[in-house]
Amino acid sequence: MPIVMTDYKMVYKDQVFNALSIRPIVDSNLKNGKRIVNFIEAMYINEDGEVEIIEDEAWCFKFVRR
Repeated sequence: MPIVMTDYKMVYKDQVFNALSIRPIVDSNLKNGKRIVNFIEAMYINEDGEVEIIEDEAWCFKFVRR
């Protein structure tokens, strides 16, 4: 289930992009009664104005409200 992120900038590998949406990929195992997000699939607009999707570990991403 995607989460709309159009009000956020996405920082990924020292580059800033306009985020469109993210989809968290959670581990099926519970840790202290909670599911842990291990990976994020992010849809964003790249520096050429094209829509791209990237999937990487959750710690690689930062999101900042515009």
